[in-house]
Amino acid sequence: MKEYHISEKYKRDWQKNILSWYDLNARSLPWRELKSQNFYRIWISEVMLQQTMVKTVIPYYKKFIKKWPSIDYFYKATLEEILLIWQGLGYYQRAKNLYLAKEILRKNELIEINIENLMNLPGIGEYVASAICAILKDENCAVVDGNIKRILSRAFDLNKNEKLYKKKVVNLATQLTPLINNKNYCQSLMDLANKVCLPKNPDCTVCPVGSLCLSSGKVVQQKTNNQEKVKKFGLIFIVKYKDFFLIEKTKDKLLENLYCFPLTDFTEFTNSNTYEIKITDIATKWLTNNGLDNAFTINKSINHTFSHFRLNLFIIELKLKNIRNFKKYEWIRKKDLKNKPIS
Repeated sequence: MKEYHISEKYKRDWQKNILSWYDLNARSLPWRELKSQNFYRIWISEVMLQQTMVKTVIPYYKKFIKKWPSIDYFYKATLEEILLIWQGLGYYQRAKNLYLAKEILRKNELIEINIENLMNLPGIGEYVASAICAILKDENCAVVDGNIKRILSRAFDLNKNEKLYKKKVVNLATQLTPLINNKNYCQSLMDLANKVCLPKNPDCTVCPVGSLCLSSGKVVQQKTNNQEKVKKFGLIFIVKYKDFFLIEKTKDKLLENLYCFPLTDFTEFTNSNTYEIKITDIATKWLTNNGLDNAFTINKSINHTFSHFRLNLFIIELKLKNIRNFKKYEWIRKKDLKNKPIS
């Protein structure tokens, strides 16, 4: 692996230029407000920001903090309440991990804030732990996420497809992290990635470290080995009796603990055109297994893109003349659906 021995002058110029730029261009974000500079609020914001855009997170963060202003309030939250607030933000395992982590913190009356302790909590990996320690305690720890990888990859002209790419990025990030003021430094990189060093069409003419960047003005989008997302299909049953709907609390890991209308497993599309027959067979089997002999038609579908596959969900609507009990499902009034965390 090529070693990068960065000169002290380069480090000083890099840090000074980025921090000076941040002084003038820092984004105004709710979790950066003075009242939010505590472990609880920084933790919530960093978890929400995982794989999610800032503009999407802001209203969810505000709603979350309004309901639970401090960790003492949050200790009383149930998993269902957390999921209800989280509804629509996606990656629901994050919400479950927040619940599990706050239960550990509640029983142990918080913990000493350091990277090792934080990484023992569900849902906190090296990046979130480092970000919390840098922002809250100004620790000299390298904070590396996809945005920072992009900046360093361009600055040092790294090939993302190299075998040792990740090690190189961490090595560079560690060398460039300042001994003091890392709190602002790591956040300045986030803003630089959001405002200047964009994934596409970066504005190199206004970049504070353009003169230190090997790719400045000549950024080429490198090809990646990403394959096209897998396509899957499934069925959803909208079963209604008067103003009641049939719902289930799913145990599937993707939507775990969320309420939804009965769903079948998701099946991968094949190259053949037989999936229409499969859909009919799957629907018939589901109805039979649940003691229903209703005629059905499939004339509606919805599409949804997950992080690792695309889903085409076919909708079957059924109106029952008589109410009956189901082993796996429960009835709920339409007006009460809003009080449940729905997928």
